[in-house]
Amino acid sequence: MKDSSGNTGIDRKPSIETEPRTLSIDQIHYAREEALNVMRTSSIEQATTIFTQGLEAVDCGVTRQNDTSSMDDDVGEEELLLKNSKDVQAPELMTMRDVATAPF
Repeated sequence: MKDSSGNTGIDRKPSIETEPRTLSIDQIHYAREEALNVMRTSSIEQATTIFTQGLEAVDCGVTRQNDTSSMDDDVGEEELLLKNSKDVQAPELMTMRDVATAPF
């Protein structure tokens, strides 16, 4: 590509522009509204089934040696924070994100 001075330039695009389009902003808002509706009207077990239906496990093929951490280390952490917040305003609650605002 040549500019007006005759120099050859590089036509660069951000990598995000080469990625396929997924959802429009309207579709994202609609999906969020529907997710909130499911969370309001279903039990935790039913909502989990709805949100995970059709998903398959992916084997990444990478393992770390001496990795003692597990994926569920923080299970129950939110419940503990909520329990403690009844007595004292816990600053950790201020940083917790609403699960409905997490990306899909």
